[in-house]
Amino acid sequence: MEHVFKLIAITLSFLIYNNCWSSSIETWSVNGHQYQVINSPSISWDESRTAAQNLGDGWDLVTITSVEEQTYIAELLGAPPSSLTEYYTGGRYLNGSWGWVTDESFTYSYWGNSEPNGNAAEPYIALDSRFNTNPNWGWNDFDGIGNYFNVGFVAEKHVSAVPEPTSIALVGLGLAGIFFQEKRKLLNSFVSFL
Repeated sequence: MEHVFKLIAITLSFLIYNNCWSSSIETWSVNGHQYQVINSPSISWDESRTAAQNLGDGWDLVTITSVEEQTYIAELLGAPPSSLTEYYTGGRYLNGSWGWVTDESFTYSYWGNSEPNGNAAEPYIALDSRFNTNPNWGWNDFDGIGNYFNVGFVAEKHVSAVPEPTSIALVGLGLAGIFFQEKRKLLNSFVSFL
């Protein structure tokens, strides 16, 4: 029990020292994906992506593919503060065009006024408190270097359409059982015929 208390104390001191915290994991009923806001001041885009992927299988930086998803994420972030604040997303400028780290189609955008204005010089998308329209948190292209206003990132866990391996194994066993049962019935019928 003493080890548990030590682990909790070390974890809390790390979080307080690094001024890092995260929201609870929220599931959006529209697509079944999970989302989490992670606050980590002055974090870079690369560090954000690594931290998002370290949350587990299927986690990465958020991809925003519709106005409904933009609205949902803006609600998770809450009302933008009056000071410049940015959260990284999984958007990046690569090979001459904007895209998502998950290779999802980049057909929706929510750029702030005069954005993007850097493209290759500012190859990452951040949700920016300055672009305070409805919904809030318009997009800004940014160089990805952690600054005082880069306060964290939004992570998303994409739900895979591929069944879990245990589900596949159970289906396979079930089909094998049916096959052998039918084979036995056929064999019994043949023996009865003789």
